Amino acid sequence: MTDSSSNGESPEVAAMAGELFQAKIDAARSPQTMTHLLQLGSFRMEIVPDRSIDIEQVFKDTIADLHEKFGSDVLKINMTDIIKQQPPTGGMHG
Repeated sequence: MTDSSSNGESPEVAAMAGELFQAKIDAARSPQTMTHLLQLGSFRMEIVPDRSIDIEQVFKDTIADLHEKFGSDVLKINMTDIIKQQPPTGGMHG
């Protein structure tokens, strides 16, 4: 009696298949560096790509909702918020 692992393939093929599966697992576990970004004025939204998300529709709905709530003020930038987001810098050297 044989099982599915004894189909006559060489050890090299099995090793390559194992490496491929491990690479896919590692990629799925690694932090995502690519995101979809929507920024209007001080509003910023990032979404990690996913096949189940219709990003165009999400952005359209978000823009419509923001415009309904804030009108054209949604495009204004609050400098206080931007300054708070910037990392502190060291003192000047002269």
